[in-house]
Amino acid sequence: MTLLVSDRGWEDALLPGITEPIAQNIYACNQCGKCMAACPFSLAPQQVMRLLQLGQVEASLAHDTTWNCAYCLTCEAVCPKGLSPARLERELRTLHLKPSANGARQDDGHSDGSPAGLDRYYRAHAHRLRAKLFASIHRLSQIGSALAPLSNWMLNLPGAKLVSHHVLGIHKARSLPAFVRPTFPERFHARSPRGDGHRGTVLLFHDTFMDFNYPGTGMAATEVLEKAGFRVELADMVCCGRPALSKGLVAEAATQARANVARLWENARKGLYIVGCEPSCLLMLRDEYPELVEGPELREKARVVAGQALLIDEFLDMLRVRGELELSFDGTSDKNRAVLFHGHCHQKAVADATHSLELLRLAGYRAEMADAPCCGMAGTYGYEKEHYESSRAAGERALFPQVRAHPDADVAVMGASCRQQIEHFTGRRSRHVAELLREALP
Repeated sequence: MTLLVSDRGWEDALLPGITEPIAQNIYACNQCGKCMAACPFSLAPQQVMRLLQLGQVEASLAHDTTWNCAYCLTCEAVCPKGLSPARLERELRTLHLKPSANGARQDDGHSDGSPAGLDRYYRAHAHRLRAKLFASIHRLSQIGSALAPLSNWMLNLPGAKLVSHHVLGIHKARSLPAFVRPTFPERFHARSPRGDGHRGTVLLFHDTFMDFNYPGTGMAATEVLEKAGFRVELADMVCCGRPALSKGLVAEAATQARANVARLWENARKGLYIVGCEPSCLLMLRDEYPELVEGPELREKARVVAGQALLIDEFLDMLRVRGELELSFDGTSDKNRAVLFHGHCHQKAVADATHSLELLRLAGYRAEMADAPCCGMAGTYGYEKEHYESSRAAGERALFPQVRAHPDADVAVMGASCRQQIEHFTGRRSRHVAELLREALP
């Protein structure tokens, strides 16, 4: 088979708009194949990289990998060159939104041999209604929680899942996490603090799942931080923007990023740490915001916010390394209890999942990390009916067999999507690392 370098000028003109915003040098890829071997979904990111190197933008847009990538960042984590096929595929999926792409064609959809509308690839693969719903998950969860338990009953009415399957594209076997009342912010404000706050204030970046589905995660994190000597305040924030960005709604994600940078910058400038429990949300501040916002002033503010944003395990382990962790793990939990910890994909790619492992061991647990890539859920990917079986296969590749092989161990996670996936396919309850740390406290 012979691959020919593209001689169509419109494709060459589009390449910088794909690579430059995310600082990716596609020509550094030497086709080693590690990304393809590691992909939990058996996709071919290496082939997309090669097509881009050859300037074949349209062929990369037509490749199944571009549209079936779950953005788990496993490929980024294993790339010896520090490249990210997943980020490039995300840029390809939103290429039709870029001004340079719009300028590449005339009103009839053609210019210098360009295809009849780059958005035809998006129309062929995207489920627009589902994308809008998932992108609006924070607002919908607010409503669902306000109406609970009625909302939970309605979601489980006979036939409701079939309607979701055929109309919304959400697989009929999936169940959405239950909404709770009172919400985490309501419980937070009604609690009695567990410490004197002598070490200063930290801001808790409370995510959608924490607020409306798993408030126990937030309460556990609050108690651990307070017993470590900190005064905990809820961050003044809107949705992090990850749901919108994952569905290709870049403008909406950028709007949310600008709002959060404006709200968080002043406290970040003063040196306050912004601590989060959900990797995909908190790491938006660090990994995506400096690229999403525009203008030198706002980008500098985004970098300040990014510099103060830490996952709770990073924050506590940083204190441990400094010898400043004022926590005594001598609670009533069974000593030497086995824990199987599964790291969130973004935590492993952008942060460091070993912080969680160190803390669990410090707390007295006999903890080991699951030797597994993505659990298969990857945000909303596993809910989508066309990806349900590949989501199952990704989990069966390594994680689910390890969970089943440790029937007596607690299963610990950092991500809410990991929790939902493990419980759905193995029937095992899993808990956030913060909840296990709280159990080990006096």
